[in-house]
Amino acid sequence: MGGEESPRGFKRSRNGQIREQVDSEMADIARAYARDAEPARIGGSDDVVLRTEEVMSLLENANAEQNSRARGAAIALAASQVATLWAAQASTKTKSGDIGPAASDGLTQANYIASLLLQLHSPHVSRSGAIAAGSRALINTSHAGSQAPTIPSALLDWLNTYHKPLGDDFDEIHMHSPSPSAHESFWDLVGGELLRGQFLRVTRLLKDAGFDYAITALDDGSQRPGYEGKQLENVEEVVARFVEVLETSPAVIYNDWDVKGAEWTVFRQRVQHARKDLGLFAKGSDAEDDDDPLAQSQPNIFAQSTDGPSFGNMAAASLRARSRVPWSIFENLKILYGVLTGGDEIVDYAQDWLESSIFLTVWWNGEDGLPPNVSLADHNSLRKSHGPAGAGTREVDVSPLTAYRRRLGDMLRSVTDQIEEANFKPDTLDPVQVGLVCVMEGTSEAAVELLRTFDQTITASIVEIGALGGWLQLTQPSGRGLLQHGFSAEDLMVLSHGPGQQHPSSPESVDRDEVLTTYADALAARDVFESSDGKVVREGWELAVSVLGRLGDIQASQDRIATVLAGIHFDDGARVDKVLQLCANMGFERHARDIAERYADDLAEDQANPSYGSALMYYARAHATEKLTSTISLLISLCLLQTAAVPATHDSDEMLTSLLSGHRAALIHLAGLDLEAATLLSRQISGYATVRKFYDLRDDASGALKSLERRRQAATALIAIIDSASDCIRGGLFDPEVQTVVPIDGLLSLLGEALPLLNQEKRIFTKDQIFTLLRVVEDFETVSARIRDGAVDLLQASMNAYRGVLPSSHTTRSGASYVSGSDLTGSSSWDMVLSTQNLLQSQESELVRGWDWRKGLDAVVGARIEAKEVIGLLRVALAKEVAKGWGGAFVGW
Repeated sequence: MGGEESPRGFKRSRNGQIREQVDSEMADIARAYARDAEPARIGGSDDVVLRTEEVMSLLENANAEQNSRARGAAIALAASQVATLWAAQASTKTKSGDIGPAASDGLTQANYIASLLLQLHSPHVSRSGAIAAGSRALINTSHAGSQAPTIPSALLDWLNTYHKPLGDDFDEIHMHSPSPSAHESFWDLVGGELLRGQFLRVTRLLKDAGFDYAITALDDGSQRPGYEGKQLENVEEVVARFVEVLETSPAVIYNDWDVKGAEWTVFRQRVQHARKDLGLFAKGSDAEDDDDPLAQSQPNIFAQSTDGPSFGNMAAASLRARSRVPWSIFENLKILYGVLTGGDEIVDYAQDWLESSIFLTVWWNGEDGLPPNVSLADHNSLRKSHGPAGAGTREVDVSPLTAYRRRLGDMLRSVTDQIEEANFKPDTLDPVQVGLVCVMEGTSEAAVELLRTFDQTITASIVEIGALGGWLQLTQPSGRGLLQHGFSAEDLMVLSHGPGQQHPSSPESVDRDEVLTTYADALAARDVFESSDGKVVREGWELAVSVLGRLGDIQASQDRIATVLAGIHFDDGARVDKVLQLCANMGFERHARDIAERYADDLAEDQANPSYGSALMYYARAHATEKLTSTISLLISLCLLQTAAVPATHDSDEMLTSLLSGHRAALIHLAGLDLEAATLLSRQISGYATVRKFYDLRDDASGALKSLERRRQAATALIAIIDSASDCIRGGLFDPEVQTVVPIDGLLSLLGEALPLLNQEKRIFTKDQIFTLLRVVEDFETVSARIRDGAVDLLQASMNAYRGVLPSSHTTRSGASYVSGSDLTGSSSWDMVLSTQNLLQSQESELVRGWDWRKGLDAVVGARIEAKEVIGLLRVALAKEVAKGWGGAFVGW
């Protein structure tokens, strides 16, 4: 460095020793790190988790796209969105004089590695690190089109965002007094900014350089800083020429960073001519057929010199003395020209192995790369031996992403193997550097394993993007995409994509489902995630279900989701509705029904504060027909036990009130969610609604209806109930296939309710209604004893409630076991009914009945009631009613 043999601005000498290349062990080191560490917790803010999950959920739809271009565009968009999100939340400050982020939090370290991985597979532009080509890039922005950025642009974008080991000293040097060129690091900054694609900065520095104060004049033999006279004019002329050439680059004019493309090829030819003109101008010759003698003296950057310092011979010293351009200026401009042509001069300004590898990739012209065991110094001669650029089809033109990734890996190996300086060797004790090497070498799977030790949100997203993009090797291919295209689970099994097919794993592959499952478990362990603005609030289980819904193994996905949902505590209907809506959106119908049924069970079993209306609603949403029927049968039985509407109107929950109201808003809402469930509930609840209507008419004291009219309407409702309850015993034979909306067990009590309406001064029942009662009485008397006993037990319980007999003091004929006649499998029990009698007795004092038929019955029967006693009373009353009708006592009989 330094001394009079090399100009200011050389970051390092280009002396190196070639050594034999060996296979990288970084992937094994990364896996060793991962094995020794537990998966990281969810780091970063809730915004990161929420927004990332939103992007990933939308990306899942891309898997069903038939058009590969549309799918690729969706993947690229998702990569750009998450990268921008992570960059905004993570720290981008670089370790001083080193590689990696200054911050040590998991999100920042994971983002450092993941952002480069995404740039290599889905190039995108980050606003924070976008390269500034210059104002004239706005002249023709359509030239670059709306396509994704090129790999060179993406890599420079990443480098400018995440890797600034020396900080940004542009303002300091540009504003240095008395001029920028008077600063010791002026040419270092010019070369570094040129390599980073900051052409606007380079032109500003050179135009404002003020070489009349340049410190490099001291290296060129001046007694004080600065050039003057003819020497200054020559410096300003050659520098202005470089700026002029730089401003004709495609990057400046079109914002075109396709460095391998045709326009850059033309630009590089222009640069080569300008470099040759520089040599001729410095020599003071106008001959064009003579190669640049100074360029020919360029030493091998890796060759070990044994002949003393460069240009130490007399010929070189003579050329230097006769140069019209100060030697320091000449050498630095020549190196800058070399950078623009992709030459070995790139290494002069690189700070470390990371910059060298990326710069040698960014400024690559697309020709065949470096063969094994050939130094970078041989690259120019090797390229010339391959003939003119563009001869034949190049891989970089057909598959640019693949070619650039291969180039980056080759350059990494060349730099780390052939340069012995410490900062050109990755630090294997630093997991971030190990991860970067894995990304650059193409062992993305090892990088993913390392990411898991930093941040689960970023890891899961990378795995999903990599799986959809096809650049991650997975242990088990996903069959979800085929399922979305119409294949069944059985088809996937046959095609070896189904959940039953075992796929061998290898250390080089990533288990996508295992990564997502681990992430989902971590999400489910958190109660809630809330955005910083408070507008988005999602529970942990909700995010977990969303992630598990994207597992490749369909059966495993269903099982894991069921496990998560089973662990949710439901304490209100709003939360249940939220879960059900999520399941509906994700197509998890079975899970939704299980949840609805579980919540309905909790509601129905809450004896202290039962919410029967909500229970009925959720049983219907669960399509739990048996439980729905059983619950409604229980409600009807409770009504018959107390001979009143149960629960009372003021004790009914809001849902039950809505279900029984005239407009039935709850049913209409349910129909919008599940028409089949609404139809089921509407049919089943009709019997209970009619029973309540009968008791409401009986107890109506508002005076809205005259007593006779009110009784006749009550009689009509009662006959409808009795007719429905007896449907299953027509002809005296019980038919279990007949579904009734009123249980057969309540028939005897319902017949008893008819007694106070018979033998009145004015007719209440119509002739048809009287004959219906006669038919039902005959059918009931001839049906099997088992059916009659069930009805007697319910009637006995009702009389016990009237008499104030405690449930424990009485045992029914069926052993306190209530069996619904409409469901002889015993879905309901007398224990359930009898356990509510304390509640019924507490409500007894609040009831004001229009009449109570049990009062008359209590006067004529003993402690134990027999069916024949009620039937006998009813037969007598009906006979008298018929006699009056036929005798002409009733008008219209």
